[in-house]
Amino acid sequence: TRVITGEADRLGNLVDRMLGPNNVPDRRQTNIHLVLEHVKSLVDAESYQGLCIEREYDPSIPEMSADAEMLIQAFLNIVRNAAQAGAQRIVLRSRTERQFTIGHDRHKLAVRVDIIDDGAGIPEALRESIFYPMVTGRADGTGLGLSIAQSLINQHQGIIESTSEPGQTVFTIYLPLEIGRAHV
Repeated sequence: TRVITGEADRLGNLVDRMLGPNNVPDRRQTNIHLVLEHVKSLVDAESYQGLCIEREYDPSIPEMSADAEMLIQAFLNIVRNAAQAGAQRIVLRSRTERQFTIGHDRHKLAVRVDIIDDGAGIPEALRESIFYPMVTGRADGTGLGLSIAQSLINQHQGIIESTSEPGQTVFTIYLPLEIGRAHV
């Protein structure tokens, strides 16, 4: 019950901030692994048959200035898509990248989060447009999850990349770690 209540409050707050006049991320010192653990607990609570979520975290990643609620929603949308597409195994992996360029900005240090699943893959016809609103490969999908995820990551000056083939789809999210370089 606590998970449901907490999630309802988090989503209500997130929607209010996304639709309100001030949709700037509420940046605070955030541990990326706590964000990923929250996503894992939410997906685990949804009880996808046979799904195993594995974690490969780099414990040396420092805290970052970020809006944890926005990051939870972005990662949740990607992980939930994999689970709903029938993946049996999802790996959440964190690493750092040194001297990494995101857009036009070079960052001394960036966090890289890979979300790897063993599902059927993204159909070839959809691969170029998966981040567009209303694009979905599922009959019951809304086509908004990846579009929202991309928007939330972009608000953190990050990017999402994806590769897919049958049996392995990888979404890679890069987020700058330096607080001073963040543009809001």
